[in-house]
Amino acid sequence: MAFHTGLDLLRLQGDVLWAGGEFAAKIISEPLLRMIVRKGDGKTPVMTLPGFTGPEFSLQPLNQFLRDTGYVAQSWGLGTNRGIRDMDHMEEIAAKLGDRLREIADQHGRPVALIGQSLGGVFARELARRFPKDVDRVITLGSPAHFGETDREVNALVARVMRFYTGRSVDDHLREVKNGKFNISEPPPGVPLVSIYSVYDGVAHPATTKIPERYLKAKDAPRENIEIVCSHCGMGVNPLVLIAIADRLAEKREDWVPFDPLNYAVGPVRVLSRWFYPSRLKTRAAPGVAVQA
Repeated sequence: MAFHTGLDLLRLQGDVLWAGGEFAAKIISEPLLRMIVRKGDGKTPVMTLPGFTGPEFSLQPLNQFLRDTGYVAQSWGLGTNRGIRDMDHMEEIAAKLGDRLREIADQHGRPVALIGQSLGGVFARELARRFPKDVDRVITLGSPAHFGETDREVNALVARVMRFYTGRSVDDHLREVKNGKFNISEPPPGVPLVSIYSVYDGVAHPATTKIPERYLKAKDAPRENIEIVCSHCGMGVNPLVLIAIADRLAEKREDWVPFDPLNYAVGPVRVLSRWFYPSRLKTRAAPGVAVQA
């Protein structure tokens, strides 16, 4: 147990250091990114939801990038994400976020795109399940797309912090989710869902952050996994992730085509893209057909 905790401490430290490098890469590459990414229409609202223990300003770089590329991006308005104590607390958070979501949708006269990092992505999917008419699409960044049976699928240090914040262990939360009346592991019906994940994730196990194959076969809305070489903590600033986010925000719901990073690569960069997007999609999907990385 002590060995496992020590190993996870190193993984988490490495992930945070990697995220610092990704932020530096964003600053350096941002002028180029703004030139090459697909643009919004200046009217589409986007709401971002931070990860567990993440303060609201942790996604400010992402929000600013989205504003610069033609989106009306804003944070969730609930401050630091301190997790959930129990399902009753989940209901309380969902109600507050639902009010926020409807307010944004009414203000702009159109559904809102949701981008959630880690636990924020879990909240985003639940919002889409409850308020599908107000949600345009959901993009998750290193978010558990389904829940396993034990806490070994979560970094041990993060699990300790979760117990501190919520007073309950990861296993306690998993049991309540499993026995609860809401299946929060199942993707929201009728809403496009994109999961961006990394096999080098230092917080959440990669096996849980991909949308399971059984859910990718739905016909009611596109569902897509995009693998990118990146850290967990730096997904909101990694230039490669930002390209994918902008591309998926601009994709038409009724004529969904899988993300292809080669659209942004020329010359030798095309070879490098295969390293950074190991499972890039190679097939085009018919409207409404789910796709998989």
